[in-house]
Order: sequence, then C-alpha cells, then structure tokens
Amino acid sequence: MWSFFSEARVRQLSLFWGILIIVGIFLSDFIRVLPSIGIAGLFLTSLGYSLQQRRIAQRAHWPELLSFVLVYLLHLATGLWRSNLADPVVRQDLVLELPFVLLPVSFLLLPGWPAAHKRVLWLVLIGCCLVAATAATSNYLLNTKEINRIYLESRVMPTVLDHIRFSLLISMAVLAGTLLVFGRDLRPWLRRATIVSVGLLFLFQHLLSARSGLVTLYAGGVVWLGWLGWQLRRWKEVLWSSLLIIGLAGGSLLVFTTLRNKIVDTLTDFDQIKTVNAANYYSLTARVYSYEVAWSIIQAHPVAGVSKVKLDEAMAAQYGIQFPQIERPHYLLPHNQFLYNAAAYGFVGLAIFLVGFYYPLWVGLRRRNILLLLMYLIVSISFLVEYTLETQIGVLTGLFFILLAGAPGPPVTTSGSQR
Repeated sequence: MWSFFSEARVRQLSLFWGILIIVGIFLSDFIRVLPSIGIAGLFLTSLGYSLQQRRIAQRAHWPELLSFVLVYLLHLATGLWRSNLADPVVRQDLVLELPFVLLPVSFLLLPGWPAAHKRVLWLVLIGCCLVAATAATSNYLLNTKEINRIYLESRVMPTVLDHIRFSLLISMAVLAGTLLVFGRDLRPWLRRATIVSVGLLFLFQHLLSARSGLVTLYAGGVVWLGWLGWQLRRWKEVLWSSLLIIGLAGGSLLVFTTLRNKIVDTLTDFDQIKTVNAANYYSLTARVYSYEVAWSIIQAHPVAGVSKVKLDEAMAAQYGIQFPQIERPHYLLPHNQFLYNAAAYGFVGLAIFLVGFYYPLWVGLRRRNILLLLMYLIVSISFLVEYTLETQIGVLTGLFFILLAGAPGPPVTTSGSQR
C-alpha cells in the first residue's frame, strides 16, 4: 500500500489537490464542499507520504509553517473557555478554521514543491479569474444601464464569488502573473498568453471597481515596482511599466462608467460619516460605526475579549446603547480583522494572532520572497476593511496562497537531481 506514496506520485497528487482547491474556491457557490475535498486530499496525501518515508519532509521549516496553527488554537481555547463543544457556534467555528491546521501540516509533511508545479497553480488561478471575469463582463454588457445605476447605491455587479473576495483573488492573479512574466521562466507562447491575461484582469479590476481590489492592486504594484528597481536594478522596465499602468488606469477612468460611479458613491459615503442614521444606507459609514462599537467592547474587555461566540450579542447590545438610530438589520460585526480579534479575544488573543499569522512573513522577508510579501500585503489590506478570516473563502484566500508563495522547493543534490 505504501508504495503508492512515492515522491513522484505525491508531487503529482499535491498538484492535483492544489488545482482542486483553487477551482473549488471559484465553484464554492455551486459545490460548497469542493475546496474542502481538495484540502482533505492534500492532507491525507501528505500524511501517507510522511508515514511511508517515516520523516517530516520540511522539518527545517516547521516554525513558519506551524505558526499558523496558533490561530486555530486561539479559536479552540477561547471557544472552550467561553462555551463548550456542544455549542453549535463553537463547532461551526472550529470546522471553519480547520484549514489553519490541515494546510500548514500538509505543507510541512509534503516534499518540496517544484517551481514548475507552483507556476501551474498560479496559472490556474489566473485562468479561473479570467473565466469568472469574462462571465461577469458578459452579464454587464447585457445589463449595462442597470448595473451602472446600482454602483451609485453602494452595490456592484454580480460575480461568481463575493465581489470583495473575488477582487482580492484578481489582485493576487495579476501580481503573481506579473512576476511570472518578468521572471522569464515561461515558454514564449505561455508568456504571451499570461501577459494578455494579466492585462485583461487589470482592466476588469477597474470595471468591477471593488475598493478593496483596487487598493490591493495598486499597493501591490507599488511594492513590486520598488522591488524591481531597488533590488533588481531594472529601472528601464520600472519606467515603462509605470507609464503603462498610468495609461491603463487613466483609460479605465474614461471608459468605465462603473469606476466613475463608484468614485461618486465613495465620496458621497464619506460625506455621510458624521450622520449616524446614514449607516442604514451607506457601506463605508456603516463600517466606521462598527469600528466605534467594537472599540467600546475592547475598552470594556481589553485582556481576553468577549469571545467569538458572544461577539454578535455584545455588538448588538452596544449598538443599542451607543447608536439607537441604526436599525438592527444594519448592525455590523467589526469589518476589520484586527479589531474583530481584539474584541473577540482581547489584546492577548490579538498578540497571539499577530505572531501566528505574521511570523512566516518575517521569515520570508529575510529570504527576500517578493511573492510572499505581495500575498501578505493583499490579505493584510483586506484585514483593514473586512473580517476576512471568518468565512470559508476568506480563510482559503488568506491562507492557501500565502502557503503556496512561501512553499519550499525540492532540495538540489550535488548531482543536480531532486530527491
């Protein structure tokens, strides 16, 4: 039986399960269990390989991989402290956050990922984004007038995923694709196809006009251009890339009504922030008041928080005290991952989260892993406006692609072969 888990076969299976996870993210609205099947398959494959080899393949990398498990332990400890496993809310949360155990352990036990396999997975992400963007664009062209109108109402066009998560995935795809193109490891025809795909996704990000997507795209672009210039000394490419980005951005502003309407809606939203009642109608304003309510809870429970189990109840009670003008259907949990964690777990829990989640970034910076830095940047910006890690797709978006970007490659032997 164990001969099934040869190193070559395990690598092929890992690639398959990785593809299934990525495709499953985009099909989760139709087959919700698909990403979970991919995660389970990757974990069982890694476990079988480890048992056959009787070793932990990435033992040298255990600190940065297993640091993510601290996030899960935080959920487990506070759930059991404030409630028990009989509570369906606790069980649901522990199942939701289970990738913080299964994925890091899988990457710990699996052999190193060949660069070609990692390229395939990034190309699959680009392809899935392109297909989903094409479907959304086609729908937009069929309903242009109606969709343009709803952008003035703090809404966006329908997409296969929640538009915020989708926009983050597009930013990841564009930046990863850009690194692939400039890395020059692709075959000529594939490089041309990737250039076209990245350009189309860049334009679609402006058509979609999700604020999180645009901010992450440009923030990541600035970091990449800085790395390209200061680290690689490719200043000519920095200049031409900057001019191209400025040109495409300016053209998008002129061509896409959705982008102009989103700017108008955002400015209107900002104008309403001081009007409490506006939180019933405007998304940014509602977020601001969710921050104020969360901060009040943090001040009352600074050390250990109120727990995730009780956070919804605590927020609702505080809304009623501080802002009775806001209607209950418009109560929001704090749309900021850091505030969310501080309110749920206190500053002690927030510190544990920061160490567990960001320790791999510190290691990656020492290794000058630009792709890992870009993935962290995208996810961290989303943390400022969303509780990203409290949904299934958010957990996968915030974890799988970070692990992939930081995954160690196979060791190179003196003979040039890979074990």
